[in-house]
Amino acid sequence: MLRCSKATGTMKCNSIVLASFILLATFSASHGDGGSQRLRAGPYSYSSPLAGQATSTPLSASCSVAFQRLEENNTRTLEYMVDAMGKPGAGLLQFGFYWYGDFKECESVPQAKYCVSVFKANLSASSPQPAVQWGVCLPRECSAYDAGILLFHLDDVITSPIAKAGLARVSQFLEAHEVPESAYGFCYEPAKWSTGAIVTMTLVSVIVALLLAGTFVDWYFYGDAPRTPAYGVLNVERGDSKGPLDGFGGAEEVGRLSVPSTNETTPLLAKPTTVTYTGPRGLQRVIDILRSFSVPRKLGIILAASHKPGTIPCLHGLRVFSMFWVILGHTYVWPMLSGEVNIGEAIKITQRLSFQFVLNGTFSVDTFFFLSGLLVMYLTLKHLDKNGGSLKWHMFYLHRYLRLTPLYMFIIVVYVYLVPFLGANPLWTQSMSGQACKEYWWTNLLYINNFYPEEMNNQCIAWTWYLANDMQFFIISPLVIYVAYRFRHFGMLIIVGMLCLIGIICTAILTGSFNFVVSSKTFGLAMTGTVNNETFSAQDVIYEKPYTRVPPYAIGLAIGYALRRLPDLQKSIPQGKRLLIGIAGWVTAAVLLSIPLFSIYNMFHTSGTLSQSESVLYEMFSRFSWGLGLAVLVLVCHAGLGGYVNSILSHPMWIPLSRLTYAAYLIHPIVLSIMYLGLDHALYFTDSAMVFYFLGAVLGSYFLALVFSVGVEYPLLEVESQIIGR
Repeated sequence: MLRCSKATGTMKCNSIVLASFILLATFSASHGDGGSQRLRAGPYSYSSPLAGQATSTPLSASCSVAFQRLEENNTRTLEYMVDAMGKPGAGLLQFGFYWYGDFKECESVPQAKYCVSVFKANLSASSPQPAVQWGVCLPRECSAYDAGILLFHLDDVITSPIAKAGLARVSQFLEAHEVPESAYGFCYEPAKWSTGAIVTMTLVSVIVALLLAGTFVDWYFYGDAPRTPAYGVLNVERGDSKGPLDGFGGAEEVGRLSVPSTNETTPLLAKPTTVTYTGPRGLQRVIDILRSFSVPRKLGIILAASHKPGTIPCLHGLRVFSMFWVILGHTYVWPMLSGEVNIGEAIKITQRLSFQFVLNGTFSVDTFFFLSGLLVMYLTLKHLDKNGGSLKWHMFYLHRYLRLTPLYMFIIVVYVYLVPFLGANPLWTQSMSGQACKEYWWTNLLYINNFYPEEMNNQCIAWTWYLANDMQFFIISPLVIYVAYRFRHFGMLIIVGMLCLIGIICTAILTGSFNFVVSSKTFGLAMTGTVNNETFSAQDVIYEKPYTRVPPYAIGLAIGYALRRLPDLQKSIPQGKRLLIGIAGWVTAAVLLSIPLFSIYNMFHTSGTLSQSESVLYEMFSRFSWGLGLAVLVLVCHAGLGGYVNSILSHPMWIPLSRLTYAAYLIHPIVLSIMYLGLDHALYFTDSAMVFYFLGAVLGSYFLALVFSVGVEYPLLEVESQIIGR
């Protein structure tokens, strides 16, 4: 079996895994030190500088003097500071080690600052060391370094009887449980107006001005009674806002989170609305570009809810429900950043059968991969059929890049420079520092962020690993499309089969080589494996890599081919066999989709662990099975055998939400961060609380998605079509 270690380098280890995939694309990467075991707070890692020397390391001179001054001259202030500090409470056996105290009380004390000290404590010899996050209120002269080691010097700096009594429970806890001599601290720092923040606000102001100007131009020249300007004659050929021209053609959807165009039957590279004008051509171009920013016009395009002939209606509902599923999963994951008081109680819900939908929420991303492959193949074949097999492949790639990247980069800039102003507490300061984006934004721009940086926790807006994979799949898609177009059915089966086989084999090799084991304690994404005493994370080695995630995309390509080459699928099924075929299709889809969702339920229900071989088998075939199940589901619905399920998935009300999927995917983790990290206290888990958080996240994400789509995404799509699509 292939063996890997950090000492020998994992590029060598992955050479076998990548060999087959390189035949289809130019992917290359290496895995780094994914196993360095460090305390984590938020999405970034912090190593303790105090290991082994905390008790012998004194507080800084300025901090010690500040405490002494309070003891001598202002014990009342010191008592308020101690009162604001966190204290051990109930629920320690439920892993309730988030003693944040009262942030606002501390900030209201003159010359005080709020920090968080993080350390580990032994509960018993048999249990792991839980990370304790202790909110401390310190004099402003103290640093985060002082906050980290304050717990080792409580008796030295706080001698006031009343203040000392306030920290009695902390001292008792430290005495009762062995605390390793390692800790670190971080403090609240209010967001400051930097050059980047000022530039970002300027950019936002320019966009607002363009929206106002575009709305005015659209009303003035393209209203019910178009004006004739003094500089020439403006003659507008009005187009249907729901039609192919204002829908930006089919290229809008190609790959990116499968966000559809208004009409999936429209050309891949459509032209903008025709405007005949006799006058200065440059001025007309300016008017056209300004009109692209018309708010009513963009709202009309996005909110239009009607199907066109030749579309695949069920894809809209499938896309929207998958986005809801993504948000649901992240609603339960994001509290890990701020902490939960009753983690033990929250863990118990993993034993519920119904909670398997949340635990296995990662398959929602495989649904997006499937939809992406389906639409790339379907629309590109349609363009090739219409144009005699001709397509400007350089434009194929350029349109894709220009349609995805502007909104992507804009949200990164907003996230780094403006979002930090929306919260105020130490956890917010640490988690929303944007440091990863300041260092690695260029990897997102190149769509290689799923390979570098090497740990997902260090990536810029780490949830966009999906976009990197999807772009890499898009890069190799012309090879598959060419084989399918040139060699038809046989060629399609061979190339798709190869891609699926590569994904299955790569997953098996990596799972076995890194000794990953599926466990109820780590779930799938959080699996860790040990090789030669080195620890690796499954999310870095398997989860975000294209050579393990390619099967659903490949199956989507095959279904896109089938739907294009079998346009009359519904009519081709004999009337007498429709019921039998429909039942067989739904049973097959249900089985294939249930295997990845429920096959390991018993493991979660009994808090068990799969064996190495069972883990390899599950990881090998779970995503492949999910892709096949989706394929059968789409075929059944498109053949008119979907019944109520197809009626729900194909309802026109999903179309506007479907168009907002790309923006919602980019924005929803920021909404969740504002909801959770904006809290001054740890979350207390209840089912009803999570329902309200989920609904709030959905509403907030889609509202902001509409704002960003109207203000940035859709206007720039039309500008791109006007400049390059002509």
